[in-house]
Amino acid sequence: MKIIESNLKFRNKLKKLKEPSMIIIHHAAHSSATVLDIHRWHLENGWSGFGYHFLVTKDGQVHRGRPENAIGAHTKSYNNISLGICMQGGDYEVEKISEKGFKALIELCQYLCEKYDVGTIKGHRELTSTRCPGLNFPLVEVRNKVFNYFDTYTVKTGDTLWSIAKLFNVSVETLMELNGLNSSLINSNQVLRIM
Repeated sequence: MKIIESNLKFRNKLKKLKEPSMIIIHHAAHSSATVLDIHRWHLENGWSGFGYHFLVTKDGQVHRGRPENAIGAHTKSYNNISLGICMQGGDYEVEKISEKGFKALIELCQYLCEKYDVGTIKGHRELTSTRCPGLNFPLVEVRNKVFNYFDTYTVKTGDTLWSIAKLFNVSVETLMELNGLNSSLINSNQVLRIM
């Protein structure tokens, strides 16, 4: 796994990350943002600097941001247990991930999962109220490639098959077929196969 060192200078001393148990994927919301661009933006926001641990570019390069042993600044309430990966790209609501970027992301996730015994990969939108990394971002495919297993989702109060399908970018028909459902009725705490 080739990781390009960025050697960023952070404003404050970074706190130690003990044992990451999760990888969280984000997007830069900018078509061509570099590690230095994002680092500058985060410094201008008054933060310590680049909040993610890695940036994966459209052409498949992996750049180090924060050190892996430092707590990130990418997902409130989850920074102290996760590694953050930012994907270069403008808007995954509209555009699709590049083949090279996807391949590099899979390789990076596999490397990190093996190194830290991580068993969970989430998109930012699955943990907080945001659309990041975008509805077109292939989160299910990423997890399937990295872990080679079927994803599941536990139904929460207020969920519908339509809201779950939208969240995971799959069709309602696919969810019904995967789960042997004859109708769209689901219950809280029901575990659904997603992929």
